[in-house]
Amino acid sequence: MLTTEYDGCGMCLVGARRLSRKTGTTNSPETQLNHIITVAHLAGGHIIAWADDLESVSGATDPMWRTGLGPWLRGEAGPYDGIASSAVDRIGREVLDALEVKKLLTSQGRKIITHCHEGGVWDFDAPGAEDEWMMKAWLAQGELRAIQRRNRNETLRARTAGDPKQKPSYGYRFVRLHPTAKIDHVEIDPVAAEIIRDVAERILTDETGKITVATEAARLTRAGVPSPNDHRAIMYGRAAQGRPWTPKALKSMLVSEAALGFLMHGGRPVLGDQGRPKRLADPLWDAATRDALIAKTAPKRTRTAQAPHSVNLLAGLAFCGICGARLYIAGRSGPTM
Repeated sequence: MLTTEYDGCGMCLVGARRLSRKTGTTNSPETQLNHIITVAHLAGGHIIAWADDLESVSGATDPMWRTGLGPWLRGEAGPYDGIASSAVDRIGREVLDALEVKKLLTSQGRKIITHCHEGGVWDFDAPGAEDEWMMKAWLAQGELRAIQRRNRNETLRARTAGDPKQKPSYGYRFVRLHPTAKIDHVEIDPVAAEIIRDVAERILTDETGKITVATEAARLTRAGVPSPNDHRAIMYGRAAQGRPWTPKALKSMLVSEAALGFLMHGGRPVLGDQGRPKRLADPLWDAATRDALIAKTAPKRTRTAQAPHSVNLLAGLAFCGICGARLYIAGRSGPTM
């Protein structure tokens, strides 16, 4: 993507793109890019950088803390004169977020330019501009709420039917009959399963106490083994980000009942009509192995020797007769308590 240097012309713009879904062409990255370049050119500006949030960023994410746009809004990414985007909802999909971004940028003398607005550049001193911004923000939030309701209903339906949803647990993968089809079933991912089973075996067979989830996370990172997020990205044709393994995440994988092949919700197995957990796939290991992993990875309590008792006979026994405070030695010059 072509960009130019910041030259202080007053129209040095940052192109803001956000993607909440991987499919569809209406708000695809390419469509947003074309809209932004077009409206920036019509406004007499030029793009100096791109604030891209393309890893399926939820519309409910605060713009101030988005990976791409956040540093610019917080003043951490360098000088610029304004934000250019394809629509208001690409900047903020909550009404409050859209208003906060508008307030922040206008208070700093920066411009807001969107392809969806006639003329591109927002002039909030013009009659009706504030109302139009608010209306577009309300429409965006209404769409977001409808999407959230559909997602909740679909999650409830999938949980009731025993269908997988969200991301597969590490060691498993979703199987689709063709790339755009719904998930047909879940199966063990041979690559990830071999890695996590090896970790479990190393921890269980260790008798020195030196192999822990922390040392295993460090070993995997040093060896260049893709972390779960990177492994998932590679599976779906995206570039790995080089994220490290973390002890907390690794322990969660080892002790979770998801490794038994169960459908999970809220960290617990989903129960069927008979009160038994719904199984999606073959287990990575059996329940006895999981119990052993829980015991082996539990925090170790170390007993510490008690502090020696004081040689003063009334230590811990003498209290003030007025306030009830414990009496203590105030000095070493005499037997004062």
